[in-house]
Amino acid sequence: MSKEVLNAISHSYELASYATPELRGMFHDWLGEIELRVVNFVNQRHRVDPQELSIHFKLTKESMLFILGKLAREEKITMEATGRTENNVRLINEKKP
Repeated sequence: MSKEVLNAISHSYELASYATPELRGMFHDWLGEIELRVVNFVNQRHRVDPQELSIHFKLTKESMLFILGKLAREEKITMEATGRTENNVRLINEKKP
């Protein structure tokens, strides 16, 4: 993971310690909804680029990489590093060509 993403995660955890349970719950609900939408978006296209996702969902690339990493850890998607080309994220249940 890049240094920037790790710093963003660390900062998020720091801010979370000040949030009320209600706000943490709302964030969790929002994140769950975004995750469902990302999986559906990837499922429709089969392969996408993180930059394309960040533009579509109006999130920073760093935020989208965090979400994609979380989805990959949960085995909801799989990511392939294919260099600096487009379409380098695919669903785990998609068959490779």
